[in-house]
Amino acid sequence: MTDREQDNLLTAATDRFERRLSEEIGAVRVTMIEQDSAIRQDIAGLRVEMSEQDGATRLEIAKLRLDMSEQFAESRVHTEARHRELLKWALVFWVGQAAAVAGIVTALN
Repeated sequence: MTDREQDNLLTAATDRFERRLSEEIGAVRVTMIEQDSAIRQDIAGLRVEMSEQDGATRLEIAKLRLDMSEQFAESRVHTEARHRELLKWALVFWVGQAAAVAGIVTALN
């Protein structure tokens, strides 16, 4: 084989290698673009799920707040009733004590 034939063979092999390399790189780029698109779709789906869960979480928090408000109101009513009952008995005790003291003062005079 002559030098010229070797150069032609080397040039042809180089051209085939470069063409094949370009085809493979193109295929890799297409695969990367497809995977990028799939990943973006997955992320968009996750965002939708998160926003739905966020709405559900907000609804649960609102229900919890309502429940707590109702329970605090019930507690307040119970405490006020208890306070009225204690004041009533304290008044009865004080009136009884005043009557006893007045009776003692009258008896000693």
